[in-house]
Amino acid sequence: MKPVKIGPYVLPSNVVLAPMAGVTDRPFRQLCKAMGAGMAVSEMVASNSLLWGSEKTRRRANHEGEVDPISVQIAGADPAMMAQAAQYNVDQGAQIIDINMGCPAKKVCNVMAGSALLQNEPLVKRIVEAHRGQVQAQNADPGLRVTITLPTVEESTQLLGSDASAA
Repeated sequence: MKPVKIGPYVLPSNVVLAPMAGVTDRPFRQLCKAMGAGMAVSEMVASNSLLWGSEKTRRRANHEGEVDPISVQIAGADPAMMAQAAQYNVDQGAQIIDINMGCPAKKVCNVMAGSALLQNEPLVKRIVEAHRGQVQAQNADPGLRVTITLPTVEESTQLLGSDASAA
């Protein structure tokens, strides 16, 4: 199998642990990497800077003792806030920023984040451009990885309010 390369980082294996709220904390990521995962993405961090001082966010941004590459997932819908969140996480040690565009959870989609972003391509473009501009302006260059997880029919029905049985 061909090695996976993200920006300047070549993963030691093709196994990637996806970010999962309440699961992919630092000890679990360290365990998965020790057991052969090439990369373990942190739990989703909100782009709202008002939350960065919370214990939960500080814990998620702690990468002490982690093996490279360090990947953090951020979520939000405001390009400027997303860019600031990317820089905040790079400053905390992140080497790869994962922009969440796949989470189908209602509380995430209700604020136009996660998989709801896929309904607005111009907004996605502005988020990616703002992210690149902010991080490159700070002389940091983490790989940019965008998650896309396709929701199930049931989740799509809940998110979009459509009648899946009519399809």
